[in-house]
Amino acid sequence: MAKNDINIFYDRYVEGKDPHENNFLGHFDFLLWQNLQKDPEACERLQRKPFYKIALLKGEGTYYSNDMQVVVSGNAVVITSPMTRSGFKTTDPDFAGKYCVCSESFLRGTSRLSLFNWPVFKDRAVYTESLTDIQYEELARIFDDIEHEYISDYPFKEQLIQHKVFDVIHYIQKLNKSLLSFIPAQQDSLEERFFKVLENEFYMISRGKPLVNKSPAYFAQLLHTSVDQLNKTMKAVTLKTTQALIHDRLIEEANVLLKHTDYSVKEIAWCLHFQETSHFQNFYKKHTQLTPIAYRTR
Repeated sequence: MAKNDINIFYDRYVEGKDPHENNFLGHFDFLLWQNLQKDPEACERLQRKPFYKIALLKGEGTYYSNDMQVVVSGNAVVITSPMTRSGFKTTDPDFAGKYCVCSESFLRGTSRLSLFNWPVFKDRAVYTESLTDIQYEELARIFDDIEHEYISDYPFKEQLIQHKVFDVIHYIQKLNKSLLSFIPAQQDSLEERFFKVLENEFYMISRGKPLVNKSPAYFAQLLHTSVDQLNKTMKAVTLKTTQALIHDRLIEEANVLLKHTDYSVKEIAWCLHFQETSHFQNFYKKHTQLTPIAYRTR
């Protein structure tokens, strides 16, 4: 996720809070409904947000998604992904919400996790689940733990928060047995095969095992398809070109290498198939507005 997408989101929606600078591999924030009062009309507009969002809600409101209206009433949990086009409106003066907003790179961390295989993320709809008072309180305790850890100075809080966010996801999936009937096919679609091949190429990147190639043509060849067909498919599913997705993955891997190895910037450039260190530095700064050294030392 580009840094300017994050800034646009905060400028448009968030009142009295800037994007929190931390050393996480991806973006994470914990927000309350009162933080989202900057422009209520912006919340109502049908548009995609640049995050995965998990919301614990209490009160009356309506989500709008394409031609659908999803009413939430009482206690509820709501999940949306960056592919979800939605708006939200409430006239309930007592409405309350707690929100975990996070990028795909935060959820994945350093793992090879494929979010497409998680039932709550399997389509582009707004996912909602009504909660009993007991279920609400159980989830509220996890959300409160996440908020507490987020503002703590614990050096391993990123991993701890990731685990707690997945505790919430597992809790929700266990509530709805029909979700568990979703089993990814052994023969995946082209987009899923692309992400698997992409992860395989980046697996165990090191000085002795650098990235072989980072061009869309290379990945199209591995998938036995054309560059045009791969690009068309990825744009339809993710709204990003094949090259943009590869670039996102390069930035994720660069962040991992910068934070979790002692490799020099030159060595990282080599690992990621950049022939010149300056090319990598320019690429990294273009996508993050930071130099590699600035990211490593912040």
